Amino acid sequence: MIIFHNNKPIELNNQAEFDNFACNFRIIHAAGGIVRNEQEAILMIYRLDKWDFPKGKVEAGEQYAEAAIREVEEETGLKDITLGEPLPSTFHTYELRGEPILKETHWYAMRAHSQSLTPQTVEDITEAVWVPFEEVRQKLEQSYLSLKALWKEVYR
Repeated sequence: MIIFHNNKPIELNNQAEFDNFACNFRIIHAAGGIVRNEQEAILMIYRLDKWDFPKGKVEAGEQYAEAAIREVEEETGLKDITLGEPLPSTFHTYELRGEPILKETHWYAMRAHSQSLTPQTVEDITEAVWVPFEEVRQKLEQSYLSLKALWKEVYR
């Protein structure tokens, strides 16, 4: 597994290495989706000068798949989402009010019909758009290393 720490990939080869690394962080779980429509366009959001896929924190007692659908709906206004297979999780670190955080995001493939989108501006999302499949890689140039790695792993 690869964890993006200080914008650099760290490869951990087994659970013991992961546990040794993770014990230095508070772990937060998030969930989200890579959503395709009938034209094979991909749903992307623009937040804080980065292109992203919709995702967010898992609430207490919530299953990862439920959280993924809820977050996609909240962040984009998308309705009638069909959940697909789980995709690889991503891991990255950051600091929140001086506390080191390790965030694991649980990703799912999703489908939905093309429809109007409403970015969740209270979460600093300024755009929610359908991006033609062949243009996603270009958008990800202005994104996070973990998302670039996820896209490359899933859609080579």
